[in-house]
Amino acid sequence: MALLRRTRPLVAYPEVSPVRYYSVVAKYMMKVVEERKLAAIVQREDEVKLVRSVRYRSGIRRPIMIVKPSQIVTMAKKGAVDIMFSVTRIKEEIPDVLVVDVKADKHVWIHEYNWYIFDLVVQIVQNYLKFLEIENTIVCFDGMNGYKIITVLDIDDVKSYAPDRQKFNKYFTKFIENVRELAIRVTKHFKHIIQDLDLFSHMLISGNTTLKIGLCRVPLSLHWSTKLVAVPLPMSVREFSVTYSFPSRVMEKVQQYGDVIEQKWKPSRCYAMFEKLRKCIEEDSVEHLYRAKSFIMSHISLES
Repeated sequence: MALLRRTRPLVAYPEVSPVRYYSVVAKYMMKVVEERKLAAIVQREDEVKLVRSVRYRSGIRRPIMIVKPSQIVTMAKKGAVDIMFSVTRIKEEIPDVLVVDVKADKHVWIHEYNWYIFDLVVQIVQNYLKFLEIENTIVCFDGMNGYKIITVLDIDDVKSYAPDRQKFNKYFTKFIENVRELAIRVTKHFKHIIQDLDLFSHMLISGNTTLKIGLCRVPLSLHWSTKLVAVPLPMSVREFSVTYSFPSRVMEKVQQYGDVIEQKWKPSRCYAMFEKLRKCIEEDSVEHLYRAKSFIMSHISLES
């Protein structure tokens, strides 16, 4: 287990100990982690490691899987700070969780209208998913420099259109390409917010969590570096403040965040999405993008 490369200064001690924090929120994480392999970033003083398996007394190593909240607390007692789930369910080979990453550097975060910019781009992603007839999405602050839009798909639908990982990657890669193109086209109509910022030189929209990494931070998990919470938003991005992700504040309103997971962590039928993406790949992508942009523009709202 190699030491994780640090991309920013490490916050050594959170305002609330991970053990105390997870003892409060663990039960609300169970809907996400059930039937999935887990990984944890373990921190002991200055040493930070990614752990994907546990060793039993017999010496055999097994993947991390849990069936009750107390096991999450036990992980925290052993040094786990950051808990991640596999985007592929146990006994499946094809992902059933789509994660769109929206990240930005300091040029966006310090911008006068940074919350509206993030909100605009997240809405573009969400509304493209609606155009593809996907309704259930969780928008989650990632605990550091952006947001994740998380969607659970009906695995039987997925397998009927993408019977192997290569086929799935082809569809989702096209999906991400379309999202990026649509974001460029739509944000041109909001220059009064973006102003002179060359937005997509400072903001990245990607599908790396699903396509390459295969692991996503569990909503309500701590981030290993910042010790902020990956908050599943019950409000719009423009109404969210990073201060809401302090562990102590999340503990106070954990039921509200738990309700987001309970309501939105539901598999969506996705045959319409795959069929539209198939036509986009094989036939006319220009017409697809034209219709998608029109749909998105008619559903964007930046009013509080």
